[in-house]
Amino acid sequence: MKLKRLGVLTMCVVGLLFINVPQVWSSEVLKIGIVGPLQKEAGIGEKNAGQMAAEEINASGGILGKKIELVFIDDGARPETGINAVKKAIYEDKVDVISGGWLSGVALAQADHIFDAKKLWLSVGPATPKLTKYVKNNYERAKYFFRAGSVNSDNFAKDYVIFAEAFYKDKLGLTKVALLPESSTWAREMARYLKPALKEKGFEIVYMDVFDPKQTDFSPQFSKIRNSGAQILFTVQAASPGVPLTKQWAETKLPVHQAGYSMASQVFNFWDKTGGKCYGEVTQLINGGRAPITEKTIPFYDKYVKRFGISPTYSAFGEYDALYALKEAAEKCQSLDTEKLIKELEKIKYRGAAGILAFDQYHDSLYGEGGKEPVWVQWQGPRKMEVIFPFKWKTAEYVTPPWIK
Repeated sequence: MKLKRLGVLTMCVVGLLFINVPQVWSSEVLKIGIVGPLQKEAGIGEKNAGQMAAEEINASGGILGKKIELVFIDDGARPETGINAVKKAIYEDKVDVISGGWLSGVALAQADHIFDAKKLWLSVGPATPKLTKYVKNNYERAKYFFRAGSVNSDNFAKDYVIFAEAFYKDKLGLTKVALLPESSTWAREMARYLKPALKEKGFEIVYMDVFDPKQTDFSPQFSKIRNSGAQILFTVQAASPGVPLTKQWAETKLPVHQAGYSMASQVFNFWDKTGGKCYGEVTQLINGGRAPITEKTIPFYDKYVKRFGISPTYSAFGEYDALYALKEAAEKCQSLDTEKLIKELEKIKYRGAAGILAFDQYHDSLYGEGGKEPVWVQWQGPRKMEVIFPFKWKTAEYVTPPWIK
């Protein structure tokens, strides 16, 4: 009986010891799981840029002497698949860090599983503010999340308003707006912000509709937009392929200046996919374009294009900077202890390819001065995505779509 009691006591002591062991990565490599939609533009960008960053970091000695080993897992851009993908990364592949991502709905489904495993989460794609609200509402549980590659949808929308006022209103004298967001989580969040914010700046919202991302015929909306007298069409689309809307905008000669966010329109092959119909379209790039945002931006952009033959998406910029920010944080605190890394990331100001990566108290990426500054580019020819805003980084003058007088 005494031996049994001793055995139980020993097991309890051992259990307590394991509970209090610091989360230090003990293997010879750092395994980073990039979980994202690997067959879509966002995931392809994360995979490509992750490979670039890992190769560069490993060539310079790794992170505190450990080489990065990347594990790529497709989340299928669906919540159910995303949960299985992140479980595989954590429990089968035994990754040390989770990164990547795209759709907000998928990330929200994955969150509890990552928090339960206490894995550092350098999120790249999702924009919903709900992720940082987890940190705000329960810091100890959700402190592992950092929005390392995107900005939240409120800041997406804030940048729309800044651009709209400085460019369309002050420069072109246009104030009548049609809003066309897709029915995804983050796009709806953006639309809720945009409506009152644009009105406050003197814009008139003359039309708004929410469309299914699978929609391919936009003639019903375009007919109403034409009749509304809109001068500007702001779109918000990520899950939508983007191509049908752009082609129909040009083919029907819809008399509006089109601008907004589209995942597909960030990549060179969008020109070919639309048959050049994207000429004149304006796209928001939340994580840099080929402009001197920092001394690292153009070298990264050109190296990426040379290697992969396509332009980097926002998620490519984000993944590249996320891995380098991890390296800088580890080297500053001289540790791979997860708790110490979290504290170091909370005060980091990493000067990366997409701008300055820094976080607020809830681990949201800072926006504006001291943080990321999105750029707006216009399609002006094959592989020609010219920066038109902010004006300080302008690479070309704006070209009015040829059918608009």
